[in-house]
Amino acid sequence: LRTGTNASAKRVAEVVQIVKPDVLLLNEFDYDANGTGATRMNDRFFNVSQNGRDAQDYPHRYLAVSNTGIHSGFDLDNNGVVDRTPGDQNYGGDAFGFGEFPGKYAMVVFSKYPIDTEAIRTFEEILWKDMPGNLIPPGFYTADEQEVFRISSKSHWDIPIEILGTHFHFLVSHPTPPVFDGAEDRNGRRNHDEIRLWADYLTPGSAGYLSGGLEEGERFVIAGDQNADPTKGDSLNAAINQLLDHPRVSGEFVPSRTGTTTASNRFDTATFRLRADYVLPSNEGFQIEDGAVYWPTGSQEGASLVTVSDHRLVYLDLKLVPLIDEVVQDLSVENFDQKLVFHWKAKSEVSYRLEKATNLDADTWIRLDQVDIGFNGNRATAILAEPSGRSFFRIVAYYE
Repeated sequence: LRTGTNASAKRVAEVVQIVKPDVLLLNEFDYDANGTGATRMNDRFFNVSQNGRDAQDYPHRYLAVSNTGIHSGFDLDNNGVVDRTPGDQNYGGDAFGFGEFPGKYAMVVFSKYPIDTEAIRTFEEILWKDMPGNLIPPGFYTADEQEVFRISSKSHWDIPIEILGTHFHFLVSHPTPPVFDGAEDRNGRRNHDEIRLWADYLTPGSAGYLSGGLEEGERFVIAGDQNADPTKGDSLNAAINQLLDHPRVSGEFVPSRTGTTTASNRFDTATFRLRADYVLPSNEGFQIEDGAVYWPTGSQEGASLVTVSDHRLVYLDLKLVPLIDEVVQDLSVENFDQKLVFHWKAKSEVSYRLEKATNLDADTWIRLDQVDIGFNGNRATAILAEPSGRSFFRIVAYYE
């Protein structure tokens, strides 16, 4: 990456310049402690026009240690050899996550929005045995091995990203493929539990072994190569459904391929014919506007670029929706001189309007655009004539 001429990196950058994501996760990007690789990827590829495309600058980046290539000191693959010399598969098989050297197959986040680095949480050192009801294969790992074996094959990161005076949690990971093992299905079991970690993180009362989960009412986006398809492949017990069916996750929208497709492959994200890669927003705080698997084919623009990887870029266009408890606080209503007076603590980044209905059916709400909402600092006030009959009112908050 030093010279800015690497052909594969240029193709990756051109795909990014076509899709133009605001926040981007790259899986299998080698880790270096100084972040030199990520800086070069941004400055010499993303932020340099590729074939006339608009350069994309990601001034905010995050990378951290990955379990890939970190040696365990044990014969984790049970091949009879403890190989402590980096550089080959025997070494990688005894690492906490497969990798021929420390940092191989790591990941990095690029963002156009600021990252709250002080609030980041990482879970790379969580032990598999500490997950209640884990699926550790019986009899495969010794007691001593289980005392050090980590659940995350790379890492799990909770990265708060700041936007419009609020934030969302970017929950990223890259579980091990559920293959390359034996009858014990150690990788299939681990893949299942790596995916489960995020499900536990979102479920009240289930994240004690993580020192607490993500509070209810927080926005989040889960992203990464999960190596699990809901209906095909070798994943255990449709492992990805732990997220797709989670009550806090918006899993109904399925991005489809942009190029020529068939009924059987339209949702695939990888050349090995599986839906392996995901962008899953929270039910609250986002509205899905669009999304796709960027996969041009044949003579379509970009078709020669995407073959740089066996995976394809998955993206969602998300509209930020205010969380009402976040943008309307200390609400009070007074009846004064035949008028209703609404007061609340407001957010400067948010717009507001009042609506009225005579019942609570969804289709009966009428916008009260004639009602002016005044602001004094962070206090909002709306005054309207007292209604003659029974009426309901609501405050609608939105980002312009």
